[in-house]
Amino acid sequence: MVQYLKSVDIPENRVILITPTPLCETAWEKECIIQGCKLNRLNSVVGEYANACLQVAQDCGTDVLDLWTLMQDSQDFSSYLSDGLHLSPKGNEFLFSHLWPLIEKKVSSLPLLLPYWRDVAEAKPELSLLGDGDH
Repeated sequence: MVQYLKSVDIPENRVILITPTPLCETAWEKECIIQGCKLNRLNSVVGEYANACLQVAQDCGTDVLDLWTLMQDSQDFSSYLSDGLHLSPKGNEFLFSHLWPLIEKKVSSLPLLLPYWRDVAEAKPELSLLGDGDH
């Protein structure tokens, strides 16, 4: 994926990889049983994918958000997962709270190309956006 992004002129310093979340095996097993199958994933295997993601990020020079480790460092990561595998609303908030600082770091040095929304004249926005409005 990173190689493809680089091939279409997206530099590695614009990429953030995100590891998979941990798997709550007991909750996921319940979902599997409901679907008529047995437990089909293990958190240890998800950890191997997470480690591979970390290695790729290091090899490619990209930033990485290690959700697998961060979520397990908290007291009970199962609340971050709706079914043991997919993010719950609380999990989405957790992801946002850790991803946003990485994004802000990447965009904070970018120039503003348009005026801040509060600086746009409501009555004649073209004056704020286009200068004298003749363009």
